[in-house]
Amino acid sequence: MGSLRAPFYFSGGWAIDLHLGRVTREHHDIDVVVMRRDQLGLHECLKQFSLKKIVPHPDGMPPNRGTIVEWRPGELLELPVHQINAYRANQSEPAFQVYLAESSGDEWIFRRNPEIRMPIARMGFYPLWGLPYLAPEIVLLFKAKYLEARDRIDFKNASPMLNIDARRWLSDAIEKTHPGHEWLKAF
Repeated sequence: MGSLRAPFYFSGGWAIDLHLGRVTREHHDIDVVVMRRDQLGLHECLKQFSLKKIVPHPDGMPPNRGTIVEWRPGELLELPVHQINAYRANQSEPAFQVYLAESSGDEWIFRRNPEIRMPIARMGFYPLWGLPYLAPEIVLLFKAKYLEARDRIDFKNASPMLNIDARRWLSDAIEKTHPGHEWLKAF
Protein backbone atom coordinates (compact mmCIF):
# COMPACT_ATOMS: atom_id res chain seq x y z
CA MET A 1 0.00 0.00 0.00
CA GLY A 2 2.99 2.25 0.50
CA SER A 3 3.19 3.01 -3.24
CA LEU A 4 -0.42 4.24 -3.38
CA ARG A 5 -0.36 7.93 -4.19
CA ALA A 6 -3.27 8.62 -1.85
CA PRO A 7 -4.01 8.32 1.86
CA PHE A 8 -4.85 4.90 3.25
CA TYR A 9 -5.56 3.72 6.77
CA PHE A 10 -5.50 0.39 8.53
CA SER A 11 -8.92 -0.15 10.04
CA GLY A 12 -10.92 -2.68 12.05
CA GLY A 13 -9.37 -4.29 15.10
CA TRP A 14 -5.83 -3.53 13.97
CA ALA A 15 -6.64 0.21 13.95
CA ILE A 16 -7.77 -0.09 17.57
CA ASP A 17 -4.55 -1.89 18.49
CA LEU A 18 -2.40 0.64 16.61
CA HIS A 19 -4.14 3.42 18.53
CA LEU A 20 -3.62 1.66 21.85
CA GLY A 21 -0.02 0.76 21.02
CA ARG A 22 -0.49 -2.92 21.86
CA VAL A 23 -2.13 -6.09 20.58
CA THR A 24 -5.32 -6.62 22.58
CA ARG A 25 -6.76 -9.71 20.90
CA GLU A 26 -6.31 -12.21 18.08
CA HIS A 27 -7.13 -10.82 14.64
CA HIS A 28 -8.63 -12.86 11.80
CA ASP A 29 -8.02 -10.38 8.98
CA ILE A 30 -6.42 -7.12 7.88
CA ASP A 31 -8.61 -4.25 6.72
CA VAL A 32 -7.49 -1.11 4.92
CA VAL A 33 -9.55 1.98 4.03
CA VAL A 34 -9.00 4.05 0.90
CA MET A 35 -11.18 6.91 -0.32
CA ARG A 36 -13.42 5.80 -3.19
CA ARG A 37 -12.10 8.71 -5.26
CA ASP A 38 -8.61 7.12 -5.07
CA GLN A 39 -9.66 3.59 -6.05
CA LEU A 40 -8.05 3.50 -9.50
CA GLY A 41 -4.58 3.72 -7.95
CA LEU A 42 -5.12 0.38 -6.22
CA HIS A 43 -4.53 -1.75 -9.32
CA GLU A 44 -1.10 -0.21 -9.87
CA CYS A 45 0.06 -0.35 -6.25
CA LEU A 46 -1.31 -3.88 -5.72
CA LYS A 47 -0.34 -5.39 -9.08
CA GLN A 48 1.16 -8.47 -7.37
CA PHE A 49 -2.33 -9.31 -6.02
CA SER A 50 -5.49 -10.53 -7.71
CA LEU A 51 -8.20 -7.98 -6.85
CA LYS A 52 -11.83 -9.03 -6.53
CA LYS A 53 -14.82 -6.90 -5.66
CA ILE A 54 -17.62 -8.01 -3.37
CA VAL A 55 -21.06 -7.28 -4.80
CA PRO A 56 -23.31 -7.28 -1.72
CA HIS A 57 -26.48 -9.35 -1.61
CA PRO A 58 -29.56 -7.13 -1.83
CA ASP A 59 -30.73 -8.08 1.67
CA GLY A 60 -27.39 -6.99 3.15
CA MET A 61 -26.91 -10.12 5.24
CA PRO A 62 -24.89 -11.88 6.39
CA PRO A 63 -22.07 -9.36 6.92
CA ASN A 64 -19.08 -9.43 4.57
CA ARG A 65 -20.84 -11.81 2.20
CA GLY A 66 -21.76 -11.31 -1.39
CA THR A 67 -20.76 -12.33 -4.86
CA ILE A 68 -16.99 -12.24 -5.35
CA VAL A 69 -15.96 -11.31 -8.88
CA GLU A 70 -12.85 -9.99 -10.62
CA TRP A 71 -12.32 -6.24 -10.43
CA ARG A 72 -10.99 -5.19 -13.81
CA PRO A 73 -8.36 -2.43 -14.08
CA GLY A 74 -10.03 0.86 -14.95
CA GLU A 75 -13.45 -0.24 -13.68
CA LEU A 76 -14.94 2.37 -11.35
CA LEU A 77 -16.72 0.86 -8.38
CA GLU A 78 -19.88 2.58 -7.18
CA LEU A 79 -22.07 1.90 -4.16
CA PRO A 80 -23.23 -0.56 -2.99
CA VAL A 81 -19.83 -2.12 -3.83
CA HIS A 82 -17.42 -1.00 -1.11
CA GLN A 83 -15.11 -4.00 -0.50
CA ILE A 84 -12.18 -5.34 -2.51
CA ASN A 85 -10.35 -8.52 -1.56
CA ALA A 86 -6.64 -8.80 -2.39
CA TYR A 87 -5.44 -12.36 -3.04
CA ARG A 88 -1.89 -13.66 -3.32
CA ALA A 89 -1.20 -16.04 -6.21
CA ASN A 90 -2.69 -19.51 -5.66
CA GLN A 91 -4.46 -18.48 -2.43
CA SER A 92 -8.19 -18.93 -1.87
CA GLU A 93 -8.40 -16.62 1.16
CA PRO A 94 -7.69 -12.90 0.82
CA ALA A 95 -4.43 -11.53 2.16
CA PHE A 96 -6.37 -8.42 3.17
CA GLN A 97 -9.49 -6.40 2.36
CA VAL A 98 -9.71 -2.84 1.09
CA TYR A 99 -12.81 -0.83 1.97
CA LEU A 100 -13.76 2.18 -0.10
CA ALA A 101 -14.78 5.22 1.93
CA GLU A 102 -17.20 7.86 0.75
CA SER A 103 -16.33 11.54 0.68
CA SER A 104 -17.41 14.92 -0.56
CA GLY A 105 -14.82 17.66 -0.80
CA ASP A 106 -12.82 17.54 2.42
CA GLU A 107 -15.35 15.44 4.37
CA TRP A 108 -15.52 11.70 5.00
CA ILE A 109 -19.12 10.41 4.81
CA PHE A 110 -20.43 7.37 6.69
CA ARG A 111 -21.91 5.20 3.94
CA ARG A 112 -24.55 3.73 6.25
CA ASN A 113 -25.85 7.20 7.18
CA PRO A 114 -24.65 10.09 4.98
CA GLU A 115 -25.74 12.57 7.66
CA ILE A 116 -22.68 11.47 9.67
CA ARG A 117 -19.47 13.14 8.52
CA MET A 118 -15.99 14.04 9.67
CA PRO A 119 -13.26 16.21 8.16
CA ILE A 120 -10.90 13.95 6.21
CA ALA A 121 -8.02 15.64 8.05
CA ARG A 122 -9.36 14.09 11.30
CA MET A 123 -10.33 10.63 10.06
CA GLY A 124 -6.97 8.99 10.61
CA PHE A 125 -3.63 9.10 12.35
CA TYR A 126 -0.18 9.08 10.79
CA PRO A 127 2.22 8.29 13.63
CA LEU A 128 5.86 8.97 12.83
CA TRP A 129 6.77 5.57 14.29
CA GLY A 130 4.12 3.42 12.72
CA LEU A 131 1.36 2.67 10.28
CA PRO A 132 -1.51 5.02 9.33
CA TYR A 133 -4.77 4.01 10.96
CA LEU A 134 -8.40 5.04 10.95
CA ALA A 135 -9.64 7.09 13.90
CA PRO A 136 -10.95 4.68 16.56
CA GLU A 137 -14.30 6.48 16.79
CA ILE A 138 -14.95 5.70 13.10
CA VAL A 139 -13.86 2.09 13.58
CA LEU A 140 -16.19 1.72 16.56
CA LEU A 141 -19.08 3.27 14.64
CA PHE A 142 -18.76 0.55 12.00
CA LYS A 143 -18.42 -2.13 14.70
CA ALA A 144 -21.60 -0.93 16.46
CA LYS A 145 -23.77 -2.58 13.80
CA TYR A 146 -23.01 -6.27 14.41
CA LEU A 147 -21.70 -6.45 17.99
CA GLU A 148 -19.69 -9.61 17.60
CA ALA A 149 -17.50 -10.58 20.56
CA ARG A 150 -14.45 -8.91 18.96
CA ASP A 151 -16.44 -5.68 18.49
CA ARG A 152 -17.34 -5.59 22.16
CA ILE A 153 -13.70 -6.22 23.12
CA ASP A 154 -12.55 -3.39 20.86
CA PHE A 155 -15.14 -1.02 22.35
CA LYS A 156 -14.19 -1.97 25.91
CA ASN A 157 -10.49 -1.36 25.17
CA ALA A 158 -10.76 1.76 23.01
CA SER A 159 -13.66 3.80 24.34
CA PRO A 160 -11.93 4.85 27.60
CA MET A 161 -8.97 6.09 25.55
CA LEU A 162 -11.03 8.42 23.32
CA ASN A 163 -10.68 12.13 23.95
CA ILE A 164 -13.80 14.14 24.78
CA ASP A 165 -14.37 15.26 21.17
CA ALA A 166 -14.05 11.71 19.83
CA ARG A 167 -16.41 10.39 22.52
CA ARG A 168 -18.98 13.07 21.73
CA TRP A 169 -18.73 12.43 17.98
CA LEU A 170 -19.09 8.65 18.45
CA SER A 171 -22.02 9.01 20.84
CA ASP A 172 -23.85 11.35 18.43
CA ALA A 173 -23.11 9.10 15.44
CA ILE A 174 -24.31 5.94 17.21
CA GLU A 175 -27.45 7.70 18.43
CA LYS A 176 -28.26 8.81 14.86
CA THR A 177 -27.54 5.38 13.36
CA HIS A 178 -28.55 2.98 16.15
CA PRO A 179 -30.87 4.80 18.60
CA GLY A 180 -30.87 3.16 22.03
CA HIS A 181 -27.67 1.19 21.28
CA GLU A 182 -26.13 -0.52 24.33
CA TRP A 183 -22.84 1.39 23.93
CA LEU A 184 -24.57 4.73 24.53
CA LYS A 185 -24.70 3.89 28.24
CA ALA A 186 -20.89 4.18 28.34
CA PHE A 187 -21.05 7.87 27.40
